[in-house]
Amino acid sequence: MLDWLLFLAVGVLAVYAADRIWLRHVERSGQQLHDPEGYLELTARMTELCHGDRAHVDQLIREQKRLHPQATHADAVRLAMRQLLAPQEIRKNP
Repeated sequence: MLDWLLFLAVGVLAVYAADRIWLRHVERSGQQLHDPEGYLELTARMTELCHGDRAHVDQLIREQKRLHPQATHADAVRLAMRQLLAPQEIRKNP
């Protein structure tokens, strides 16, 4: 019984320490993210649509940059989002 209590206490302390470290990190980087074109939000949404597979999202963006070398990063993210959503739109409108 004492082993479980000790294990539980160490677990709670570890979570508390991780939380404090994270809060200190967030406090240190108190500036707002610079995202005037909204591509960070699109990238986060694409990652959700890809079930957390960020490598797949990066691959889609790289492919759009390769196909459209003149496009900015924000434009490449938008094009990748369109490519990702295209199969869903076809299924909705047969």
